[in-house]
Amino acid sequence: MSSQIPTQPATAAEYLPLAFGFALHQIGATVSSLGVLAAVQDGPRTAEELIETTGAHPRSLRRLLYAAVRAGVLSLDADGYRATPVAEHFGPLSDMHAAAPVWRAWEVLEESVRTGRSAFEIANGAPLFDYFEKDGELAATFHAAMTGGSDVQSPAIVRHFDFTRFRHVVDVGGGRGTLLSAVLGANPELRGTVFDTDNGLAETAGVLAEAGLSERCGITEGSFFESVPAGGDLYLLKNILHDWNDEESVRILGNIREVLPADGRVVVFSSVLPENGADADPADALGAAISDIEMLVMTTGRERTLEEYRRVFAAAGLELTATTPLPCPYQYHALEAAPAAS
Repeated sequence: MSSQIPTQPATAAEYLPLAFGFALHQIGATVSSLGVLAAVQDGPRTAEELIETTGAHPRSLRRLLYAAVRAGVLSLDADGYRATPVAEHFGPLSDMHAAAPVWRAWEVLEESVRTGRSAFEIANGAPLFDYFEKDGELAATFHAAMTGGSDVQSPAIVRHFDFTRFRHVVDVGGGRGTLLSAVLGANPELRGTVFDTDNGLAETAGVLAEAGLSERCGITEGSFFESVPAGGDLYLLKNILHDWNDEESVRILGNIREVLPADGRVVVFSSVLPENGADADPADALGAAISDIEMLVMTTGRERTLEEYRRVFAAAGLELTATTPLPCPYQYHALEAAPAAS
């Protein structure tokens, strides 16, 4: 049987996002990094005002603004340029994706697929989290990007997961403490601990103080590959396990299992890939699939199906007991696990 060739060529709307997605991203990222989006946040600005604000080359900036309007990042009316809803997605996350070490990683995706190695390590000579030790700017950009994700996910987590059952929450790999601040703010009887590396905790004390939580929330520095703080009856892992392969994930969960009380719980907040792509919203499923490839590029990790998470939990002595879909993009779920019966 001969293969069927489409009789109609792909439209520009179909092929441009695929063929020139890199260019569309850089248009939005540059509008953000130049300060254009910050300038139009409080109202429209003319091209002349933006040239003065950014200090950019006048003709080149006008060309960028024209492209940003066509890309849908900005709009233009008689009063000047305005941000569109799409512009909200440019900022710390796009700054991270626009960073040179990250672009170098995506350049070697083919080698990553051929070898199974992290593209970031291939391109930059060190795994992502080790690389942060010598590139503080990228580390700060990464943690700011993760905070941006928490700003979207934390409200849904607080609304749809029942924290009232617990006494002390430990946020493992909790970074700046954005999630735990939201959790403790909504549950005044809870106490908490943010646990992360020195790099991840650089701004945590300030975040907790600003939220008025310094007395209710401690900060502990360390590596979750070595141990985690005891004393919690709920351990959170938000967007952590997808950074690590199964063996590494089991090690993290195993360290939690060692200090988990009999009535304690572990909750993983993460995208969950649909089994065989069934019953998935196409856009949501695409977002989760892109995230999975990003894990291949940036880390040793992966997005997982529910059954794959079940196996990882079991290998660490835990049993998946509840699964809660959350109203966040990319098939986001709360996966609750308890100590497995001996």
